[in-house]
Amino acid sequence: MHGFTRSRFVPALVLVVLATGMTSCSAGSGSGSGSKGDIQIGGLGELTGPKAGFGSGVMQGMQAAMGVVNNAGGVMGRKLNIVVGTDNSDPVDAIPVAQKQIQLNNVVSEVGEAGASAQAIETLYTKSKVPLFTAGGDTFFDKNTDPYVWRLTPSDSQLGVAMALYAQSKGYKRAVTMFTINAVQQALQASAVAAYKGLGGTVLGQLNLQPDLTSYQSEVSRVVALKPDVIFVEMDPGTASVVFKNFASIGKLTIPFVGTDDMIGSSTIQAVGAATAHRMLVNLEGGTFDSPAATNFVAAVKASAKATPLPNASYGYDGIIIDALAMQQAQSTNGTAVIAAIPKVTAPGGTVVYDYASGLKLLQAGKQITYVGASGPYDYNKYHNIFGPFIAVQATESGSSYQTVSSLTAAQLQKATPSS
Repeated sequence: MHGFTRSRFVPALVLVVLATGMTSCSAGSGSGSGSKGDIQIGGLGELTGPKAGFGSGVMQGMQAAMGVVNNAGGVMGRKLNIVVGTDNSDPVDAIPVAQKQIQLNNVVSEVGEAGASAQAIETLYTKSKVPLFTAGGDTFFDKNTDPYVWRLTPSDSQLGVAMALYAQSKGYKRAVTMFTINAVQQALQASAVAAYKGLGGTVLGQLNLQPDLTSYQSEVSRVVALKPDVIFVEMDPGTASVVFKNFASIGKLTIPFVGTDDMIGSSTIQAVGAATAHRMLVNLEGGTFDSPAATNFVAAVKASAKATPLPNASYGYDGIIIDALAMQQAQSTNGTAVIAAIPKVTAPGGTVVYDYASGLKLLQAGKQITYVGASGPYDYNKYHNIFGPFIAVQATESGSSYQTVSSLTAAQLQKATPSS
C-alpha cells in the first residue's frame, strides 16, 4: 500500500503542546505497576531544543492515542496517564528525566524517545524491565538484541534509501552530501550514499560539517564547483540557516536539496525562509499507511489537539496503541509479560484491527488480533525492527503546512536497498 497523502500544520510553538499535553504524577499517586489507579506511561522526548519539531509531533500522537484508549474503557479497566518529560534534544539531559520517571513516577513503559537520547537511556529502562518504544530510526538499533526495545519507525537505513530513491525518480544523477558531524547522521549519510550509488548515481563529494558555525562559505564554494544535480542534507536549523544563506550570497541557491525527517518543522522553515523551503527543500519521512487506521488516526488527533496531525505523530499514536493492546493481552503491566505480548497483538495471523476499541473487544473475547497502525503493519523482525512506506514532503508557499509530493512503497525501498 502507498503512503497516505496529507497536508499538515507545523507547530508554531512547542509550548502549545506542552501546555495542552503535560501531565505528571508523584510517587505514590497511583503507581503504574500496581493493580489500581491510572497506568503511568513515560513520555520522555525531544520537546524542547533544536529537535522539538520532531518531539512535539510524536507527543501529539501519544496524547491522541491516550484519549482513544481511555474513551474505549482503558486497559484492564484502568486509564492511561502520560508522564511528559523533555530531554532538551540532549542525551545528557535525558538521563535524569528517565531516572525520575522510573524511580518516582513508576512508569511501566516509555514511548517516543529517539536518536542519541534513546541510546543513552536504553539501559536504564531495560534494567528496570520497562519496555522502550523508540520513535527513532537511528541505525544503532538495526541489529537490536535488547528484548525491551521496540522500534516504531523504519530505520534510518531505509530513510537513506528513500532519499536516494526520490532523487533518482527526479532524474538527479550527480550528488553531493552535506551532513553535520554526528554518529547518527553519519550512519544515515552512508546509507544514502550506498543506495544512491546502487541506483546508478554518482556521488561527487561528501562534506561533513561542524554544526552551528558562523560561515560555511568554503564548503559551499566546494559544492558549487562540483556542479551536482542534488544535495543530500541533514543539519539542525541553525546550521541550515547559515548554509542556505551562504548559497544565496553567491547566487547559487538553485540546486535542489533533499533532506530528512529531522528537518521537517517550523524551526527549519523559519531558519531557511518559507519561500526557500518551498522552492528548494524536499524532506523524506515515514508515510502514513493507506488503511482505515489512517482515518482513525487523523480523527483522534483532531479530537485531542483540535489540529491536523504534525509530522511523526503517527509513531507516538501507534506506540501507545500497541503498548495498551499488549498490556490488555498480557492482563498485566509487568514489562516482561508485556514484551512477550507485543507480537501476539501485531504479528500476522490474527483478526486485523485498525483501532484500539476493536482490538480491545476481540481480546476480551479471547481472540487473536493483528494491529495495523497509522504507520502501517508492525510485523516485527527478530531485531524488533519494522518496514514501511515513505513520503516526500515540501513546505507550502506560506510555510504554514507541508504537502506530500511523492510516495514510495516498502516494496520499492526493499528493491533499492543495497545487499548487505
